[in-house]
Amino acid sequence: MEKLTVGIICAPELPTKITKEILEDLKKRFAQSVSNQIEWELDYKVDQLTGAAEQAHEIFDTAEKLKRQNNWNYVICLTDLPKHSVKHETVLADLDFDKRIGQISLPAFGFPPMKNRVKKSIIQVMQELYQANTLPPTTSNFNENKIKRQFPFSSIKKTHDIETESNVDARYLVIPAINGKLRVLAGMTFANRPWLLLTSFKPIIAVAFGTGAYSIIFTTLWQLSVNYSIFRLAALMLVSCISMIIWMIISHDLWEKPTKKGKKRIRILYNTATIFTLLIGVLVFYLILFVFFSIAIMVFVPPEMFKSVTELEGNVTLFSFLRLSWLGTSVAILAGAIGAGSANPEIVRNIAYGYRQYQRYKELQVENEKNTKEKTAE
Repeated sequence: MEKLTVGIICAPELPTKITKEILEDLKKRFAQSVSNQIEWELDYKVDQLTGAAEQAHEIFDTAEKLKRQNNWNYVICLTDLPKHSVKHETVLADLDFDKRIGQISLPAFGFPPMKNRVKKSIIQVMQELYQANTLPPTTSNFNENKIKRQFPFSSIKKTHDIETESNVDARYLVIPAINGKLRVLAGMTFANRPWLLLTSFKPIIAVAFGTGAYSIIFTTLWQLSVNYSIFRLAALMLVSCISMIIWMIISHDLWEKPTKKGKKRIRILYNTATIFTLLIGVLVFYLILFVFFSIAIMVFVPPEMFKSVTELEGNVTLFSFLRLSWLGTSVAILAGAIGAGSANPEIVRNIAYGYRQYQRYKELQVENEKNTKEKTAE
């Protein structure tokens, strides 16, 4: 039985995590879906350039080099960077049949669940690469429909007419453009892993929790919670969350600035993804504080005393306490914004695409210099 080795080259972080989780199952699925006459072997390698290069040809060149070095028969690259065509269409996958290389862009998948959809797309790409090198050149509707099923809310278009990319034989695009942009933005936000922000919030939690705990026993706040309208409470929540987001961006230098090489469209996309990532992190933090304060208020604030201080007409209800908790949480978040600058800078900066690209290029440069020195020493 013929033996073929497929190498998966993945960018650090999310692409690597997904690759490790699906690698074992892919071997079985290749035998079922690609060919059962082949003994499939799978290998993977984490590569910095796959998560730093914005141009398809750079990734393909690196993939071809690693393919030769590792004696792989096929290569599939997983990147967490968004890819676009010259017409600004969202690129899901690129295939080079001659070199037996495929590339998949994870942000095009949007929000999770992502693992199974990525796995099925890898099987699809592998199927096409294998058939292109073993069967007569024909277009398979089965293949096209299979990858389309992974995107029920968006249309997927396969094209072979790629004038600007000489090493791309087939390309999958997410259409229409607005669907692709929304998916990419959602996928980039997920790739930024906003849940990691909570691990960097320790200094903020101390300030916010202390301020909130003090404020909810401060009777003036009780009176304000009764007299504030729902609109005013919502506005205060919005102001507190925006204040923390702005301060985190400023204090940790998360905003992508114009550069000579950088494209304006990509810069706007990176900055938008950063804002959405911070927004999710701050809203989750807000919700956690709100739950804690609500429980504390219901346990420690006597309803009779609350009614006496606020001169509330009627009985004290659960909603009365939730209004106080809502106001106290907003005040706590405003105070926490002051401590946002002391959050773990490495974790916070790592949610920004531009910073991660810079770090990957930096590590790649160090690695190249090390390899050069070793070759010179030999």
